[in-house]
Amino acid sequence: MNKHSFAARLPLIVAVALIAGCSGKPLDSDQTGAGGVTGAGGFTDTGGVRGAGGSIEVAVVGDWYAFGDGVGPDVGVADAGTDYTDSDCVKNGGFSPGSCTQITTPTPGQPFLPTDPVTNKYCTYGQAAMVLLKDGVPDYADLWGGGIGLNFNPAGDGGAAGYADLSAYTGIAFDFSGNLVPFQSMRVDFPFRGQHGGDAPYWEGATRAASPLTGTTANPQHVEIRWADIGGPYYLLQETPAVDLAGYAFDPRAVQAIQFLVFTNTSTTTPYNFCVANLSYLKN
Repeated sequence: MNKHSFAARLPLIVAVALIAGCSGKPLDSDQTGAGGVTGAGGFTDTGGVRGAGGSIEVAVVGDWYAFGDGVGPDVGVADAGTDYTDSDCVKNGGFSPGSCTQITTPTPGQPFLPTDPVTNKYCTYGQAAMVLLKDGVPDYADLWGGGIGLNFNPAGDGGAAGYADLSAYTGIAFDFSGNLVPFQSMRVDFPFRGQHGGDAPYWEGATRAASPLTGTTANPQHVEIRWADIGGPYYLLQETPAVDLAGYAFDPRAVQAIQFLVFTNTSTTTPYNFCVANLSYLKN
């Protein structure tokens, strides 16, 4: 399993408006940062709004970022570019930068601003890598994909991993859309302190290989996720023998991030273009 770390780099605090086989995770439960933009931010309530599903929602504040298997820990540092050299894809996998997941927008390590400040809509475009062989076997650990995410509390305490106690809420909601949403190739991950290594649980992760994201640009999808809907990850349950996840149940008291991951496969690259808007906590 890959344990991809992201060091906190550029500060940015903004209001906020998934695997065939065994793949690595973009954020470990014991590490900070983003593989993109993070900072000494956090989260706060900004008042209630009524969501499309009728629930009372509370807007989220945190740090958005882009991440991928071709993004190294020094992304955003002067002259580091995307830091391909130290990425999972290049450093650990030994692959060329062109074989890694390509993130066209936003630029990892640079300020990630909403395309629509009214709904706090964040969009990304890129192409997840195709899984290649390493030592004769598919290297999911180093070619695991990419996407965008938000850290709920990236500052942490004394350099330790940040996390937020979200137990006062019943779940989280957002509006999802896109004109290139890869079918059955995305997950909504929820890294938390106490998870199984680098294997974050995800929306419908107890029973599905992918989260049911179906929104399009013409028909956006309003998603409401209750904490009980977060489980798995499913791929660990499919191993022989299956990994016992009884001691790794999702804990809303120690959530680090929400991440929209496009994961990889051995057949082809996976282009993507999607947006997330109106991210908010559910109150009932």
